[in-house]
Amino acid sequence: MAGQQFQYDDSGNTFFYFLTSFVGLIVIPATYYLWPRDQNAEQIRLKNIRKVYGRCMWYRLRLLKPQPNIIPTVKKIVLLAGWALFLFLTYKVSKTDREYQEYNPYEVLNLDPGATVAEIKKQYRLLSLKYHPDKGGDEVMFMRIAKAYAALTDEESRKNWEEFGNPDGPQATSFGIALPAWIVDQKNSILVLLVYGLAFMVILPVVVGSWWYRSIRYSGDQILIRTTQIYTYFVYKTRNMDMKRLIMVLAGASEFDPQYNKDATSRPTDNILIPQLIREIGSINLKKNEPPLTCPYSLKARVLLLSHLARMKIPETLEEDQQFMLKKCPALLQEMVNVICQLILMARSREEREFRAPTLASLENCMKLSQMAVQGLQQFKCNFTRR
Repeated sequence: MAGQQFQYDDSGNTFFYFLTSFVGLIVIPATYYLWPRDQNAEQIRLKNIRKVYGRCMWYRLRLLKPQPNIIPTVKKIVLLAGWALFLFLTYKVSKTDREYQEYNPYEVLNLDPGATVAEIKKQYRLLSLKYHPDKGGDEVMFMRIAKAYAALTDEESRKNWEEFGNPDGPQATSFGIALPAWIVDQKNSILVLLVYGLAFMVILPVVVGSWWYRSIRYSGDQILIRTTQIYTYFVYKTRNMDMKRLIMVLAGASEFDPQYNKDATSRPTDNILIPQLIREIGSINLKKNEPPLTCPYSLKARVLLLSHLARMKIPETLEEDQQFMLKKCPALLQEMVNVICQLILMARSREEREFRAPTLASLENCMKLSQMAVQGLQQFKCNFTRR
């Protein structure tokens, strides 16, 4: 019985097949999940709103221009480099000679199996004249023709080919492995194990775990689940929310909390500047202790929104925070609308008397606040459009 042997890639040609597949499995999903989304989408949406609700909001839309961010650029560079490597490996694979393809001398000479010796010699002479190097032919093809002719004209070689499929007789079963030989070298075994352990036991679990942790924190509209829970609690608690109460609940979103959103900022100077703005604005209802509505981050967001509606001049150190807060407001107000609508539908589908649905006035005030935030105007000065 013939033995078995494993052939590793000493030349490095077939390793490109393995490497191309490996890079493709990384680059293609990474492009789908990590390619930066259109940064101008929010700006286009706001421009469409401006066309509907009038020109007056353009005064404040200038504050909503996206701030320069280097992270999307770095992601694009890394992904493009990965695709460049993938295309290069694909090109190398397409140019790699197939050294391990099945050898058939009849196919090389363009003959049918069982051809006579006379037919073999005649075909050999024709192909030799065509591919002879001295006559401008292909030297590699000529060598293959000569090898096939020798295999079919020698009686023993031809018999071995017909019985064993190999001119040299029975051979050991060979398995090709598209890995370089140095990977299985005993000298490099510890290094290879360390690399595999680091990749599959450390890096891969960390990447998957980080992605899963981030994904479960957000809803389908990319709003923090904690924010939705906060809105649901206070909307159910206060069935009829006036504009002041609505602004308080809006500012309680976890998107403004540095603990839950790394883009939110909290500076030591806020302890001085925010109280100054509170004195200029007037009463903002600080008596009730309702966390998180009375937390520092929520209080800061509320003051910045009220100063925006009053078109007050704020210190330069707070302008960036105000722009961040204003960019979040449309999506957060839409989430609040969704919460109110869901609670109303739940109340209609239940028969329990103790389940209280929010009033339609709360829904209307929420929609009004969205227009107020975009136009930068207070309630009685805002241009509301009814359809």
